[in-house]
Amino acid sequence: MLSRRDFLKRCRDISAVVFGAEVFGAQIAEGFMKIQSADRPQLVFIQGQSCTGCSTSLMYGNETDFIDFIMKLVRVQVHPNLSLSQGNGYLNMLDEVTSAGGHILVLEGSIPAEMKKACMLGEEPLYDALKKHLEKASAVVASGSCSCFGGIPASGANETGAIDIVQYMRETGISKPLIKIPGCPVHPDRLMGTVAYILGAGKMPDMEDGIPVQYFGDLIHNNCTRFQYFSQDIYLEDYAKDKHSCLLKKGCRGTITKSDCALRRWNGGVNVCVESNAPCVGCINEKWPFKENIYLKFRTFEIADFQLKS
Repeated sequence: MLSRRDFLKRCRDISAVVFGAEVFGAQIAEGFMKIQSADRPQLVFIQGQSCTGCSTSLMYGNETDFIDFIMKLVRVQVHPNLSLSQGNGYLNMLDEVTSAGGHILVLEGSIPAEMKKACMLGEEPLYDALKKHLEKASAVVASGSCSCFGGIPASGANETGAIDIVQYMRETGISKPLIKIPGCPVHPDRLMGTVAYILGAGKMPDMEDGIPVQYFGDLIHNNCTRFQYFSQDIYLEDYAKDKHSCLLKKGCRGTITKSDCALRRWNGGVNVCVESNAPCVGCINEKWPFKENIYLKFRTFEIADFQLKS
């Protein structure tokens, strides 16, 4: 049992980690106290082969504020980074909540199926431990491209045998409603918005191959702020001299990646990759991070350019 002093210190620590300052410690403490007494759906977070980037991204939403999300819509008592209980305390809370059932399980990262000890959950390999936490879940959310498609851990030689949640559920015989929210990292609005929709509507959103159409229904290219330059065959040649022309021939993958990035933007609506003069790397595409170079080669884009205009 945490003392009041330890509880407040832990809230300040969480504030420092998430927001870079302790100033939000009191609000986080208030949020945890409301969560404890509220009867709201429980979100359970488990991290596999991941960098924690998807959890960090959740703190910087546009439409949905994370503090409001956990205070008004859901309970997030079980999270490997944000829970007050860490180590064995987190594992005990995880067992307690998932054995009761009815939770929404959010998985970040892929699952090593061959080198199982490459990712452990307590004393057990994640591959062996995850099944029991899925069995009584009301729904499963794959958060980020690693969980949805395998992502970076499953790329290259893939010595750990990293697999995504879809393949894992197939191998272990788990059948649950599954929503995939790809991205590297996941966009906070997409994850929190999807959960809010499920709670509010009482049903799953419209999806294509398990991915919400609302967020991933159209190519980034079609809504890009540089589309007018593409239409006029004006392509960027020198990054230092040009900040506006189409990035297609610099290897931009917005032509093959479905997402509302150009409209939704990131970090509280501040920016998006292309507007920073960086070609889209296609981190939401199911083939990310691809087998070839991070940006497509010029010849490939000559072909893509012709196909798009035909």
